[in-house]
Amino acid sequence: MADAAPPLPRLRRADAAGLARALARGYVALVTLTTGLIVLGALVRAHGAGLACPDWPLCFGTLVPRMNLEVAFEWTHRLVAGTVSLVFVALAAALLRDGALRRRAAPLLALAAGLLALQVVLGALTVWHLLAAWTVTAHLVVGNSFNACLLLLALRLREAGGSAAPLPAAPGAARSALAAAAALLLAQVVLGGLVSSTYAGMACPEWPRCNGGAWLPSLSGLVGLHLAHRWNAVLLLAGLAAAALATRGTPVGGLAAGAFALGLAQTALGVANVLLAIPVEVTALHSLLAALLVLSLTAALHAAFGKGSGLAL
Repeated sequence: MADAAPPLPRLRRADAAGLARALARGYVALVTLTTGLIVLGALVRAHGAGLACPDWPLCFGTLVPRMNLEVAFEWTHRLVAGTVSLVFVALAAALLRDGALRRRAAPLLALAAGLLALQVVLGALTVWHLLAAWTVTAHLVVGNSFNACLLLLALRLREAGGSAAPLPAAPGAARSALAAAAALLLAQVVLGGLVSSTYAGMACPEWPRCNGGAWLPSLSGLVGLHLAHRWNAVLLLAGLAAAALATRGTPVGGLAAGAFALGLAQTALGVANVLLAIPVEVTALHSLLAALLVLSLTAALHAAFGKGSGLAL
């Protein structure tokens, strides 16, 4: 009877693969929750609720304050952020218990943990410094960077679990095009955070021109910042188109094409934000598509450099 049992190493590999797949699903769920948190942060900003709880980590000195609309937005944002942190710790603890997975994912896990810690500090500084532009912008950039790390962990674990085979690296031109698009996207997220935090969204209330029909009425102040965000969006869309063309016919082509489609939709929402005077609903969608674009390009870069093959579990 003992001879009929599968060898222990084979059982161990099967158990490790199952754990990797389960953890990958957990990280995908955490990416979904974190994306929702990013959108919720945009709604907090759009409702002017960033200082509805004037202290941190408590709110009016208590865990559960008396609620109005603004306090409810800010308090819920903090509650979801705390949930993200706890889920991340639980998933990290499960991952670190397995030696093979720990060796495979430790650098990414450490980076994600560092970004999460920094994000918590920036959340506190945002309140303590009364929504200073640099804290709000850094909070947005670090939040999206943390979310990208979570996605990379999910993709790495999918490969470890056998759900996805690593792809051969894409041609050099494709990798360069994707990297250039990613750099432009990073600049756009920074500029978007600055436009939001300095209330420069309506510095140019017209589109495509600005303030009386001029293309470049000023390169300084809030108008200059708004125009930098607007024109970098054009560069980003061109970069995404170039990346889609450069990867056409390669395994990463679908992801690049999806990123370009998101870029087109994001540009349309940016125009709508100006023409409709920044309605809350459009602002929320704009933030959602920005987060999805970050994730899409992250997956494309992962695949292009021979590290993964997609998102589906």
